[in-house]
Amino acid sequence: MKIDRLSGLLSVLANTEQITVQELADRFEVSRRTIFRDLDALSRAGIPITSCPGFGGGVSVIEGYKLNNQMLSNDDKEKIFTALNGLKSLGSDDSVSSLIAKLVPENETDFFSRSNYVIDFSSWFSDSITHDKALKLHRAICDKRCVSLEYISRRSRSVRTVEPCKLVFKQSHWYLYAFCQEKEEFRLFRLSRIVWFDILEQQFRPRPVDSIEFVSYYGEELFSAHEQDGFEEVVLEYEPEDAFELTEKVDASFFKRNKDDGENPCEIRFYTSDLYLTAVFILGFINKVRVVSPPELSSEIKQLQKANRIR
Repeated sequence: MKIDRLSGLLSVLANTEQITVQELADRFEVSRRTIFRDLDALSRAGIPITSCPGFGGGVSVIEGYKLNNQMLSNDDKEKIFTALNGLKSLGSDDSVSSLIAKLVPENETDFFSRSNYVIDFSSWFSDSITHDKALKLHRAICDKRCVSLEYISRRSRSVRTVEPCKLVFKQSHWYLYAFCQEKEEFRLFRLSRIVWFDILEQQFRPRPVDSIEFVSYYGEELFSAHEQDGFEEVVLEYEPEDAFELTEKVDASFFKRNKDDGENPCEIRFYTSDLYLTAVFILGFINKVRVVSPPELSSEIKQLQKANRIR
């Protein structure tokens, strides 16, 4: 909505020394023309906007003009509370609680009950190994200390020295985004694949990070629940008692109910655009399923098993 964008635009301008129209357009994902129209609307509403043309110039509001959190709507505050409460569930940073108190000073219970989302990164288990790793690595990030770790990758198991940068939660796993001194580039390290790690006394100077590029290993359109041109149907059989465990790997929408009350093996059906990548995927739970079709998929899996010496 335009009013939401105008409020966000005003908040950025009031708390930024100077910013270009292009930067505003990129941030709000609109055109430069839209930003110019919004700036004109704010000016006509009495907001003291100034501009500095030329190289290094930009737009801003006059010095001393500031906003407070009264500019935030209740919907804004609910979203802020939900996101920050998710961070607080890690229990690693007391400053998050202070930030919630500053931005959302009202009763937290009210925001919890009104929000449509709940984010909780804590483990179901009180002795979560991953949670413990995350807390210690967060401290290494804050202290800017190098970390020596042993890591199991797809191709090897090796010891690396890294410069920890960020903790990343992607889909359902925690990762450490760090600069690998051996490879001389930033890498994502899944915490569950870290065998052990030591926080070293050696400190490092933070390297600039503009963004993290998440590359999908399986591609953007690998699986589909419906028939598509160029896609092949995959049919897998599984035993009913394995259904719950298989949902850790395969979405339950692909599970087809057996009409004879489960006396015979049940089926998983979906369509794929790449049999090789599908074989790589299925290899992770091949002991729980049997490939019915297509026969080419069985061949791909057998070749992968042979290559990886899996018997």
